[in-house]
Amino acid sequence: MPASIPAEGMETLAGYPLLIQQVLFNRGLDNARQAEEFLYGEGDLLDPYLLSDVPKAIDRILQAIANGEKMVVYGDFDVDGITGTALLTQALQEMGASANPYIPDRFSEGYGLNPDAMRSLAQAGTTLLITVDCGIRSPQEVKLAQELGMDVILTDHHLPGEELPPAYAVICQKKNDELYPNPHIAGVGLAYKVMMALFQQAEKSREAMEQYLDLVALGTVADVVPLVGENRTFVKKGLKKIHEGKRPGLRALVAESGILNMELVTSEHIGFRLGPRLNAAGRLDSAMLAWKLLTTHDESEACTLAANLNTLNSDRQSKTEEAFQTASEELGAADTPVLFAINELFHEGIVGLVASKLTEEYHRPAIVGTDHQGLIRASCRSVEEFNITYALDRCSDLLVQYGGHSMAAGLTIEKDNMEQFKEKLCQIAQSEVDWLETCSKLQLDGEVSAGQIVSQIPAIMKTLELFEPTGEGNNRPLLLNRGMRVVEKRTVGKTAKHLKLKLRDGNILWDAIAFGFGEKLDAIAENVDVAFHFGVNDFNGGIQLVVRDLRKSAG
Repeated sequence: MPASIPAEGMETLAGYPLLIQQVLFNRGLDNARQAEEFLYGEGDLLDPYLLSDVPKAIDRILQAIANGEKMVVYGDFDVDGITGTALLTQALQEMGASANPYIPDRFSEGYGLNPDAMRSLAQAGTTLLITVDCGIRSPQEVKLAQELGMDVILTDHHLPGEELPPAYAVICQKKNDELYPNPHIAGVGLAYKVMMALFQQAEKSREAMEQYLDLVALGTVADVVPLVGENRTFVKKGLKKIHEGKRPGLRALVAESGILNMELVTSEHIGFRLGPRLNAAGRLDSAMLAWKLLTTHDESEACTLAANLNTLNSDRQSKTEEAFQTASEELGAADTPVLFAINELFHEGIVGLVASKLTEEYHRPAIVGTDHQGLIRASCRSVEEFNITYALDRCSDLLVQYGGHSMAAGLTIEKDNMEQFKEKLCQIAQSEVDWLETCSKLQLDGEVSAGQIVSQIPAIMKTLELFEPTGEGNNRPLLLNRGMRVVEKRTVGKTAKHLKLKLRDGNILWDAIAFGFGEKLDAIAENVDVAFHFGVNDFNGGIQLVVRDLRKSAG
């Protein structure tokens, strides 16, 4: 539980309800100026020329446009890569460029740049290749592209390896000696920086630049980067563009996602409804389906594509749940520092999701993969205490390919090296972290009771809306209410996966929803302590408690 706000903090934040004062204080916003700037300000976007290779990249792109050269935007198959590829392709075409997208097939090509793609693109006459969200750990593929006559402008927000690819320009905020103030910018954000610099050279208006911020918001939220600083500005401005509803594909996707209208879309909707549907394309079919959805101008095509993605997402959910159950059974007690689940029956497109669920369940790093004729492709998810990419660096001699973030990565390894890799990685994890002391902890913003806040609920809800966009690095305020009485409980959803509750606190009866708690129906005590967010019911617009956890009340 965080420390209570001191008297001086209450005095300087006196214009807000006491609960909001506490939350602001917890976020380091301990004076009225900071609070107002956070809640009401949009913030500024950073100068793209703060990235050292942007000038070189822009000169080369402008040269290619002037000479009518054939360009390809080569992106990753997740939402970050898809949105960045859509953004940069459309922006280049707006500039008069001959630019086409290329997103590799997850199953036949794998993640990132690959030699066959480099050869086919060069043979097709491509002279300038611009990557989005990939390439920083592909020095050999970049070298091949250059040898084949393609200049490569590499944009990638991931952590570079020891060897920087020999590209014409490398735009990455994590390069050595880079001074870019936003270390957590997503891949789509870097693509937007290239577009910003191009449009500045062409003296295009601010409105022309901001029309693409809907895509930046989608990719930034879906990639789970911290929503602070420039990233918060990206998403705040981008949500406004989404609300305008000018992109046919997004309108269709919002409708398929069960969101009542465009103006209700939040960062949470992106994370849990829109993002998974866009991701489903690359996981089970082709990421180009999602690219087409985001770039089409045809209403009928948009509706068809959105419906297809919705179907793929349902299939993705069932495959993920089935694989998770299989993995859980194989793990048993799960007493190793790193969890491994390798199964040739797992669908390659959902192994990352299964790894995420295992990490959430056991609070351990998890590596889940599938075997393809002696070559294992796997996804890794980790916890704050253990940087998975740094650990993979120390196992690089055993890996064919790998790359990622501190909390998520992907790898390819020969099956014959798998046991040695398991042993080495577990040794690293055991030496770096005391796993007996680590556990998943909810970070609470404060403790409340209905009697304290009921008269302030309208003001509290109105101010909580201003905390949006919420997500990684700016979580929705999480509160604790002790000793609530469970008046009603029932499962809801097609598979009875969720719980619908009525909780009494004094004279107040709250509606509540507990996502993913369906299996705990019979175990819930009559009196409980509840960790929750305030939320709005999508169906009736009423206030409800969104339960993150609950336990039997000590009282």
